[in-house]
Amino acid sequence: SRFPTMSSGFKLVYLNLRGRAELIRYIFAQAGQKYEDCRIAPEKWPEFRSTTPLGIVPILELDGGAVFSGNANIAAYLAEKYGLSGDTAERREEAGSVVEAMEESWQRLSDFFWEQDKGKKEHLLTMLMSSYLPLTLTKLEKICAANDNLDGWIVGSKVSYADFAVSVFLAALCGHQPDVLDKFPLLATLKHAVESLPRIKTWLEERKFNSCAMLNSINTSVWLN
Repeated sequence: SRFPTMSSGFKLVYLNLRGRAELIRYIFAQAGQKYEDCRIAPEKWPEFRSTTPLGIVPILELDGGAVFSGNANIAAYLAEKYGLSGDTAERREEAGSVVEAMEESWQRLSDFFWEQDKGKKEHLLTMLMSSYLPLTLTKLEKICAANDNLDGWIVGSKVSYADFAVSVFLAALCGHQPDVLDKFPLLATLKHAVESLPRIKTWLEERKFNSCAMLNSINTSVWLN
């Protein structure tokens, strides 16, 4: 293999942020699966990007040589592996649809985050807060309401990675605007339900972003061979 063997069997590579890859970390936490959590300093991303297989993160390396790229793709693989993708083919597709919607939402936030032009950045923020996010949250609330489930899950009768995807995104929003869910009680319930799962709760209490392997020095020649 052109990639080093890892004792945990998995190596996750992402920026030193929670961001969209927190979905993958939630899946690993819920599954009780150990992994190497490798972080790239955000200011190093432009330099690091050209060395990656597809120019995107997150990246998941498997012991044995397989390498996957893209958040939704990796999450779907792990959710299927650990029984978090849905009970039926239809439920799996419904869950996947929700995850894709959250990926679109993360991309909107990413566009805002990385924009350097002050005027464009203000315009992106205005569009996010006045149009895109209210519409997205309203649609997610309706999906929750349509799912006849007493536990509050968004798809089917048990927790899935779709719930994790929504919860992670909502946590990011609440971090900037604590009252953002005041008009969306079902989404607030879903977020609370996910964060109350014992293994997720432990992850939230113990995660420390400076204790992981930081890739401040770029050494990724293995991806260029």
